[in-house]
Amino acid sequence: MMATQFALLVSALQFALVGAILALSTYVTLWAGLLSFATVSFAAAGAFTATHLMSTAGLGLWPALAAGGLGGGVLAAAAGLLLIRLAEHWLALATVALILVTRVIVVNLGDLTGGSEGQIVPVKVELWELLLVLGLVCLFLARLARSRFGTAAVATREDPTAAATMGVPVRRIQIGAFLVSGVIGGIGGVLQAALLRYIDPDTFYIDLAVTVIACVVLGGAYHWFGSVIGAVVFTGLPVYVNQFIGQGQSIINGVLLLVIMIWVPGGLIDPLRWRRLRERRAAAAPAPEAAQKVAEVGT
Repeated sequence: MMATQFALLVSALQFALVGAILALSTYVTLWAGLLSFATVSFAAAGAFTATHLMSTAGLGLWPALAAGGLGGGVLAAAAGLLLIRLAEHWLALATVALILVTRVIVVNLGDLTGGSEGQIVPVKVELWELLLVLGLVCLFLARLARSRFGTAAVATREDPTAAATMGVPVRRIQIGAFLVSGVIGGIGGVLQAALLRYIDPDTFYIDLAVTVIACVVLGGAYHWFGSVIGAVVFTGLPVYVNQFIGQGQSIINGVLLLVIMIWVPGGLIDPLRWRRLRERRAAAAPAPEAAQKVAEVGT
């Protein structure tokens, strides 16, 4: 019994780690002010590219991750050049359409993707490998946040017009964000495929896009760590609880969405809320000079 519970806990953690990588892919585009669902298409491109190479060329997991990242990055570069010029809501709709188009392509390229029947993934991913990849992605984004790109991405997200007047190359930053999102999404797709050990056209579809967006926005869209926490809460926890409650994943996700939207609208990880709390505490605390004067008067 204990062994079964431990195995289920490990499985939930694995899904949470993969979900965190996919959520970080979406976070990068939101970082630059772009609401995009294209992470699912990037993941599909990476997963099917890597699975085909693993099956035909005998690639191991790590070369497959490189191939998947490249596949996702190529698709992201092409999509970014075509879609970035669209307005916010049209961009979101266009990326949803990209998911639909990607599924049609996967179904019709049966020789490469297995078509509607899907295909078995010959390589398995271990927990330590997921932890290592997620750690590397988080380290990369943490360093990127301190770079000029990170500063320009924040300025672009807050006010692209003002950022452009200050000399920020807004379109270049957004295309760069799309490219980084594509590479991370492609890597996440390979890991998802290796975890499931089987992929078909429905593996990377609209339901996954909604889950990924929920992880980012409700985990906290203003810091990369929010995507990790969101994936643990909205991906790993429901998978574990699903063994005790039928349809537990849907029920828990719905309840958590309502609770966080009502009481924590900025997400679980909200740097702005932390800053406001620090400012309130600083304003409420008496200044050292004033405290000294009060003490002297008291004596």
